[in-house]
Amino acid sequence: MKLRDCDSCMVYGTDNRPLSRARVELAGNGAIRLFFNNFKLYSARLRTFVDFYDIQQGLVRCFCEILIQKNTYASRMEEPWMADCQILEIYDVYQRQQDLRVKTQFSIDCRTTDNEFFVGSVRNLSAGGLYIITGQAMKEGDIFFFSHRFDDVQCYLKAQVLRIKLVGSGFGYGCKFLGLSGNEEAAVRKYVFAKQIEKSRQG
Repeated sequence: MKLRDCDSCMVYGTDNRPLSRARVELAGNGAIRLFFNNFKLYSARLRTFVDFYDIQQGLVRCFCEILIQKNTYASRMEEPWMADCQILEIYDVYQRQQDLRVKTQFSIDCRTTDNEFFVGSVRNLSAGGLYIITGQAMKEGDIFFFSHRFDDVQCYLKAQVLRIKLVGSGFGYGCKFLGLSGNEEAAVRKYVFAKQIEKSRQG
């Protein structure tokens, strides 16, 4: 199994705690190179876990050997460290389906197509859509807009109501995203991956 469409990962230390995020570059010959925007690293050879965020396959958890060294390329001012990475063993793949949902809870400020503003509480999320609870009355097919920062990317999102459920004095809406850009989809997917990892580590 090879990584297909992966541009970022989380590298863990030998204590199994997160060490640093890294940008991933995949070479045509299967070589993997990591670039770190982290000035606190040091030259080292490690055998440790790496979680790769692969857009096509999901979160791919691997046991890898990585050789961290100073970045000698043009990007060294922003990414002072780099590493050659060799996958020794693939432990698991989370979320092959595009519609994997994770439970979450955060508020979003929304706007309808009639320029009505309301606040919603996002209770689960996937790269395909979300479930929100709000006091705003909407009907199937209605569209609303909101913005939120996922994985350090500010996303401006458009969603359409598919299902409606009465929840206490408000409404629960199952919605799908419309017109996600590639960057927005990747940012949401990485957020979902990270939440899945948190859940698996807690469980």
